[in-house]
Amino acid sequence: MTGGYPNYMKSGDFNNDGISDLAVTIETPYYGINMLVGNANKSFQTQIMTQLSYIRGFMASGDFNHDSNLDLVAPDGGLSVLLGTGNGSFQNLVSYATDYFIIVVCTADFNNDGKLDLAISKWRCSSYCVSVLLGNGDGTFQPEVNYSSSSNLNYMISDDFNNDGKKDLVIVCDGNRSVNILLGNGNGTFMTPKLIVTADNSEFVISGDFNHDGNLDLAAAHIVPCVIGVLLGYGNGHFSNESLYSTETVTNSMITGDFNMDGNLDFAVSYINTNEMGLFIGNAVVSNLKAEFN
Repeated sequence: MTGGYPNYMKSGDFNNDGISDLAVTIETPYYGINMLVGNANKSFQTQIMTQLSYIRGFMASGDFNHDSNLDLVAPDGGLSVLLGTGNGSFQNLVSYATDYFIIVVCTADFNNDGKLDLAISKWRCSSYCVSVLLGNGDGTFQPEVNYSSSSNLNYMISDDFNNDGKKDLVIVCDGNRSVNILLGNGNGTFMTPKLIVTADNSEFVISGDFNHDGNLDLAAAHIVPCVIGVLLGYGNGHFSNESLYSTETVTNSMITGDFNMDGNLDFAVSYINTNEMGLFIGNAVVSNLKAEFN
C-alpha cells in the first residue's frame, strides 16, 4: 500500500476534508514520500506524492506559509520543504543544502513572531549539532544557527517546559546516553543544555501532563534495559527521578493520547522486529504528584 520499506510517518489533514491522512517515507522502488489519503470509513487510498534523491529521518509538518494548508519538511540529504496545496498534493519542493546528515526535524515558533521555525539534529563523522532555522512565514527560512553537541542526537521534541511562554527543546543523546533540555530565550536562541536523566541508549521521548498538575512531563524509551521512564515536570525546566515501566522488547516509536477516554493521558509504543505494540494506560494521582501506568 505504501511502497517498499516504509520508515517514518506524519499524520495530518493534508487535503482539508476533516479526515486524518498519513504521509509515509519509502525507500523502494525509489526514495520518496507517499500520501495515504484517509477515507470516512477509516480506510486509506494511496496517492503517490513525490520522489526524492534520498530520504532518511523524521519528517515534520505545519503551515509554514500561512495559507491554512499543511506543509511537510523532510530530510533528503539536505532539507526539503514541500508546501501543501490543500488537496493532498504539494508544490515543487524547495531544498536547503547542508553538509551534515539530518536525523530529526521538529517545528515550533522559537522566536514568538507567529511564524513556524525549524529545529534539526545533524551529524557528520564525529561532529553533532542542533540547528535552528527561523521561518519567514512564506514557506522559506533564514540561514541556520548551529548549537554544537558532544553526542549523537537520536530524537528531539519542543514544548514549553518551564511555563515562561517560550518554546524549549528536549533532545535524546545516544553517545553519552542522556536526555537533555535546552531552555528557549524566546528570540530563536537557547540556553546551555542541561542534563535531565542519564540512561543506557535512550531512543525516543514524548511529553504530556501525565499527573494533571498543569506542568509538562516526559516519557523516555530506553533500550538497556528495555523500559519506559516517566519523569514528572515541576514547571521550571526540572524533572523528578524516573519511574520505570518494563517493555517486552526494544521500543521503536512512541505516541501519547487518551486512548480509553478516561481523562488521563496514556501512551502507546511499537516494538522493533515484532508485529506487536504495547499500551500503557495512565492512572493519574494528583494529590501526591504521581503518574502511574498499567
